[in-house]
Amino acid sequence: MVNAVQHSSSPSSGVMARIERIPGGIRIVGLRSADAATQAIAEQCQSALEQGAALLDVRGYSMADVTRVVATIADAAEFPTCFPTLRHIFSHQSPSLTLMWVKSLSPESVKIELELYVEADLA
Repeated sequence: MVNAVQHSSSPSSGVMARIERIPGGIRIVGLRSADAATQAIAEQCQSALEQGAALLDVRGYSMADVTRVVATIADAAEFPTCFPTLRHIFSHQSPSLTLMWVKSLSPESVKIELELYVEADLA
């Protein structure tokens, strides 16, 4: 783990966004909204992406460097409302998108959790 930041509205949830070194680059895991209980999935997606952008900036990267996005969602019917945000954020590149649909996330107010991947030479 290279960097970690608490982002959950509940310290007891134990979920933290963090940057991890992986073969060929970095990934940021655990991106989710701190205000999930009061937000729709599109707002949670925007919040998670903003959090990811801030963590990328700490390492000298931007959203333009993202090559893969993994979205774990709890409601597939609501996910299309995230498309305008994703198209805006990734308007100049097309990272691959992996979608994992689960029965629920914890806590249940969380509708989406993101992972961002950047290919980078970390030598």
